[in-house]
Amino acid sequence: MQENIIELDLKKYLLQFSNNKVDFYRFPGNYGDSLIYHGTKTLLDELNIDINFVETDSDIVNDILFIDGGGNLVDEYDDVYSFLVKKHRMYKKIVLLPHTIRGERQSKLIQSLGSNVTIFCREKITYEFVKKNVTKAECYLWFDCAFYNDLKDYSGAGEGILNSFRVDVESNKKELPTDNEDISYNGWCMKPLLGFLKKIEKYKEIRTDRLHVAIASAMLGKRVLFYSNSYYKNMAVYEYSLKKYSEVIFIYENDYDLVSYKQIHSIFLEHFSKKNVDTKHNILDLFNELIFLNHKLWHFEDLARSLESTDKLVRETKRSIDKTNQLRNDIIRKIDFNLINLLNNKENEDIEKFVSESPAVFIDKLSIMFIRKFEIERLMFYIKDNKDLNDVYNQKLDVINRQIDFNGVFLDILINKIILGKVFFKIFNPVKIYNDNNIQKYITKLQQDV
Repeated sequence: MQENIIELDLKKYLLQFSNNKVDFYRFPGNYGDSLIYHGTKTLLDELNIDINFVETDSDIVNDILFIDGGGNLVDEYDDVYSFLVKKHRMYKKIVLLPHTIRGERQSKLIQSLGSNVTIFCREKITYEFVKKNVTKAECYLWFDCAFYNDLKDYSGAGEGILNSFRVDVESNKKELPTDNEDISYNGWCMKPLLGFLKKIEKYKEIRTDRLHVAIASAMLGKRVLFYSNSYYKNMAVYEYSLKKYSEVIFIYENDYDLVSYKQIHSIFLEHFSKKNVDTKHNILDLFNELIFLNHKLWHFEDLARSLESTDKLVRETKRSIDKTNQLRNDIIRKIDFNLINLLNNKENEDIEKFVSESPAVFIDKLSIMFIRKFEIERLMFYIKDNKDLNDVYNQKLDVINRQIDFNGVFLDILINKIILGKVFFKIFNPVKIYNDNNIQKYITKLQQDV
């Protein structure tokens, strides 16, 4: 976490209000917003905080006000803005639960809020916006309240694909799938979640630009192809709280010009030349994450091979290697899912057009070559006084540079062939064996019999 960002555990913060009653404003919303409300209610019930629902014209009953979380404090909507304009001075304490906030109107409102107001932001872009504008109010970063829901009773494997794209002012889609079903329109912001969750549970893969359809699907273990809405909200929440779900893949829809060896080359060089690579908010972030993980693996493997490492350190390092390798494989899949969309990859019945190594696999190879090049160059700094050794490693450097150039040119050719429909690639879902608790005792027996 960056030093200038202050995360604050919402549950720990709200402990000070335990066993109290507060006024509670739940602004209008759709069925997806119900995931926020029920998550909030789960948290408040656990802390024994009783709520009294209020509206803009309601009397003040309690001197503490909670405003439920969401994405209402933006230019597209007026509810929370109007409520705060009218009432922000009337309460001893106001807590705005995790929200997305943006817009000139909102910036002026934030500047006017007093020290009685605490604002929780559900992603970093909003946090930076609010932090820039607050004068007296407190500001913290924490997750969307939807994550406080317990969804363990909805664990069906499901079949097929649910397309659930929004059809309102926040839509970013020019064309909708013919079988599109915006399930967030099937209810309101406090409706019981049963219908919403049962609908998602039926499917194996969810494609959506609805934030809370994506959050619910992620929590239910579905594969999620998550698309942007009309502004930064989806991407920012993905970066802060959904990225940890390996089956959630953010789809960068308009990054065609970024998928080339030239761009990949530049992001790899940036990785070695900067301590922290700036977030691009596009597919280049995936390329950077891939080389970062491969570089991390490189150092873990060096540590495991070191003659100075103890047996305990080697075991711990091997576990780190396994964990990092899984993250690397997840990123490779995320890149390929994006490339299927960006390159208009179409699966073909002609198997002769199939390429077994996908573009992301080649990008992964390139990242390892760049790491090898960087490590050779670093090593050469220390052996510069040893002419014979220096000559050997100059030859190695020449070889790796030629390998990088060859594979970079081939990658551009492969990408062009996919765009033209001359070849295609497939993403094969991994068949996992050892992660099923029901099979563990049999695996142990199998190992004993070897």
